[in-house]
Amino acid sequence: MKRIINIKVIATVTVIVTGLVYSCSDEFLDRAPLGAISEVSLANSAGVNGSLIQTYRTLRGANVAAWYTSPSNWVWGSVRSEEAYKGSEASDQNQLNPIERYEVLPNNGSVHDKWRGCYDGIGMANQTLRLLAQATDIPDAERLQIEAETRFIRGFHHFEAKRTFNKAPYIGESVVSTSDFQSITNDADIYPQIEADLQFAYDNLTPTKDQKGRVNKWAAGAFLAKALLYQNKYAAAKTIFDNLITNGVTSSGEKYDLLPRFSTVFRGANENSKEVIFGVQVTVGDGTGGANSNLEGELPNPHNDGPGGCCGFFQPTQTLANSYRTSAGLPVANPHATALLQHENSPGSFPDRGSFDPRLDWTVGRVGIQFLDWGVAASSWIRNLPNGGPFLPIKNIHTQAEVGSFQVSGGWGQPTSGRNILVMRYSDLLLMAAECEVEAGSLEKAREYVNLVRTRASNPADFVQKEGVDEAAYEVATYNTTWTDQAVARAAVRLERLLELAMEGHRFYDLVRWGVASTVLNDFITREAPIRTHMAGAVFSTEDNYLPIPEYVIAQSTGNIKP
Repeated sequence: MKRIINIKVIATVTVIVTGLVYSCSDEFLDRAPLGAISEVSLANSAGVNGSLIQTYRTLRGANVAAWYTSPSNWVWGSVRSEEAYKGSEASDQNQLNPIERYEVLPNNGSVHDKWRGCYDGIGMANQTLRLLAQATDIPDAERLQIEAETRFIRGFHHFEAKRTFNKAPYIGESVVSTSDFQSITNDADIYPQIEADLQFAYDNLTPTKDQKGRVNKWAAGAFLAKALLYQNKYAAAKTIFDNLITNGVTSSGEKYDLLPRFSTVFRGANENSKEVIFGVQVTVGDGTGGANSNLEGELPNPHNDGPGGCCGFFQPTQTLANSYRTSAGLPVANPHATALLQHENSPGSFPDRGSFDPRLDWTVGRVGIQFLDWGVAASSWIRNLPNGGPFLPIKNIHTQAEVGSFQVSGGWGQPTSGRNILVMRYSDLLLMAAECEVEAGSLEKAREYVNLVRTRASNPADFVQKEGVDEAAYEVATYNTTWTDQAVARAAVRLERLLELAMEGHRFYDLVRWGVASTVLNDFITREAPIRTHMAGAVFSTEDNYLPIPEYVIAQSTGNIKP
């Protein structure tokens, strides 16, 4: 139907991949191996390409059945921010409770899994590079593409580890033995190696690919620019963003652009559209029992009689909902100063207070409002209102029309998603470019990029309606006054990232790199703790900017990896 490549190509082979402090073998496979083949037997075209397929597969997360390890980052980027709660009951997936309260410890199982997701991918990429170096039957042009794709994935995983854990070590393909791993330290900045991997991919990948899921030159450039942005290297990042905006195309050769309607970006039919710079390819209904599905998409669905029927996690906050208030079409100065948008004890009983950016109802599911093509959202869809609040996730929930093609029931009744994990969209790129323009002093160029995003949001054909009538007083306008104040422009760009990208796993990372996480999140706790009592007493400190290094990593590294 749409997929990248058959990830079962080497399902008859046991591939040994050494991780940072452990080894993985049949966890990479879709079924039990029929035999074990030595590394030298895989050092040929078929073996290398099969290994590359498995390297792509690591982008889904840890090569075990572990949630919260993929780049969707709904826990690490959204629940840790002010835009979402874990939701559900406090007792379900309770290892996430200290994460949303900023009390996470090094022995937390989900922290362990996130680390493993990064370093499983790095280990598999290094295995592919070692096999490639030994193979003699691969033409030079193909060899270069394999190396560039693999180094992109290795750079991607290292970047994910760096921004999540900070003190993450870089692992190259020459690290093989136990003693090699135990000698690794994490006391050096690994951004130079991340840049080198992504730069190699940007310089050498072709602009188009035969298969949509493969990374191309422009996607590699986008992540290189993003890594530069995280280091405040605005001028270098701007040069790449300029090139991407002018010349960038998808792997199938379509010019990057915004889709006309915001809501359609998240539909399965558009998962490889001109707006998607890079997405992790997944599928359902392929005979693997969900092994190739979007595992991260199983828990964040409405509960009971809602779409999917399980599991009630990942609920938007009151703070996020309030952020979509507008005045004359522009964001209001203090969206949290007025009364609550939705009634706390009776979610379906509320008046709309003022006007709203229409992206609200494509991002925050509200009881009593049309919910995709499922009809009006009901309060029964909320699994536990006291723990998660009165709002529902909606942006990444499947439509009724997608059941059977992009969503099927899993082994224990959960909805299993076959829609790709959208890691970077063109609007994300435009807003990162706008940041660079602000820091360069090109405020009008930044306004132009922000207005492109806001113009798309204002499309009345995309307003949520019931029986032909708008569900709320939607009003969104562009910034029509010249930007002359850098601080004002910077704030506008940052707010636009929240409005456009909310519930997509970006927000916490943005707050940290901007240096405002402590202020924003402590204000959030103060504001919402009275209604979300599980947050009472929580405090965010700068130590919470990054996850702790898992304790097992420190122990097995014989002390060379420091917390």
